[in-house]
Parts: sequence; C-alpha cells; structure tokens
Amino acid sequence: MGQPNPSSPLPRRTTAIFAKRPVAGRVKTRLCPPLEPAQAARLAEAMLLDLVERLAPSDSYRTVLAYSPPESADWFASTFPSVRDQRAQVGEGLAERMLHYFFVELAGTVGSTAVAVGSDAPLLDPAIVIEAHDRLQAGADLVLGPDAGGGYYLIGMKDAHRALFEEIEMSTGDMREKTLEVASKLKLKVELLKDLYDIDVARDLDRLRADLATMSADERTYPARSAACLDQLIREDS
Repeated sequence: MGQPNPSSPLPRRTTAIFAKRPVAGRVKTRLCPPLEPAQAARLAEAMLLDLVERLAPSDSYRTVLAYSPPESADWFASTFPSVRDQRAQVGEGLAERMLHYFFVELAGTVGSTAVAVGSDAPLLDPAIVIEAHDRLQAGADLVLGPDAGGGYYLIGMKDAHRALFEEIEMSTGDMREKTLEVASKLKLKVELLKDLYDIDVARDLDRLRADLATMSADERTYPARSAACLDQLIREDS
C-alpha cells in the first residue's frame, strides 16, 4: 500500500458567505421601489448579520467571509471580528469571483468539499449547509439549493468546474436550469437541496413577512435582526 503524500493538503469542508458591504444604492437595488436605497441597505445589513451569526460558528465546516468591494476590508473586520478567514472576492463579475473561490479551496486537494451561499437568504438553516457537504462527501459532484427566482441560494462542489460559471449568465430567471444543463453535459452527479428563497424583489418581502408571522422568536432559524428591520420599515411606510 502506498504511503500518503505528506505535501498534499488535508481534506477540508469550507463554506463561503458571499457578501457586499451594505451601502445605499449598491445593494438590493431591485427592492427599490418599494424601499428607498437606504432602507434596502439597512435590510441587507440585517440579513448579513443574521446569516453570519447563524452559519459562522460551526464545528462541521470552516467559514470564509468573502466580501466585496475589496476596500471594505476594515468594515467587515470590525463588524465580524469572530470570523477569522475574511478575504476579498477576486474577479470582475460574480461568476468569476465564485469560480476563483472554488479553485482556491479545491485545487490540489482530495476529498475536500466547498460550498458558497449568498447573504440574502435570511431563513437558511445551518443544517442545510451541513447536508450539502455530507452529500458531496457521499458521492454528489454538484449540490444546488434551488431558490424561488430560478437561481440557487447555495452551490457546492468537490472539484471546480469552470463551465458551470463561464457558460452561464448569473442572476437570471433560468440560471439554475442552465446550470443543470451544463452539469448534464459534464456528466456530473447533481443533487438538489430544500427549496428556499432569497430577498431580491418586493414579493420576497411579502413572503418573508408571512413566514416570520408563523415563526417563534426562539426558533434557531429566526432572523431576529431581519425581522426587526422589516417591522421598522413597515412602520416607516405606514
């Protein structure tokens, strides 16, 4: 039996939270209207705070906070001091930046898994992220979390597949469908997680408001900051 190569990196499970600094006019612009740019930025910040608090402290994977723009490093460092691995997103567009993350995390490793999520799915349960890593380790090549807008709120791989990003336009209503088509051509074993939604347009706000009304504030997935921010926005508009 051959001996393991001591220079090979040990397998790891990594989850990246892709986030923009919540600046008015630069985040969640499709929520305007009904929100004003400053209101959309406040909601984006609340969702980011909720998600990092819920996902980052995990014994099941290592967390990366992948931020944009690069000059926002100080803001992220001061806002999330407990997240050790913070790094600027690298690339011109979202597809290039995500591809870079997967290449960095998976290059030269055997058995490693990498997952990426956005910062605008306030009801995302850490159990779903853990399930994504588990499914990859059990044999899946690609794991997607379908969102209501036709894209995905989570993507996970154990090898970086360039075509899944270079051949697909990001943030479109058929992004998930196109991703599955490319994955089929690559003969990848694909598994889908629980359907969820992120907060992109006005109807998503209505759906979140309705879901929050059925949740208890002590549930582990209850997004307290997002809920408080949404309540404040409703009062401001009334």
